[in-house]
Amino acid sequence: MKIRQLLEQGFSKTAVAKKLGISRPTLYAILKKAQRKWPTGLIRLKLGRKN
Repeated sequence: MKIRQLLEQGFSKTAVAKKLGISRPTLYAILKKAQRKWPTGLIRLKLGRKN
């Protein structure tokens, strides 16, 4: 997932949205949907941990 990769590289959510050409609300909706499917993967991102 491109969003996850950019967040793991340290980009802010705002920067990720701009880089991908989507709105911040769209980014948050995508993250929310992904969190329901893969909760442990996004928990790492929220904590700021890298692989």
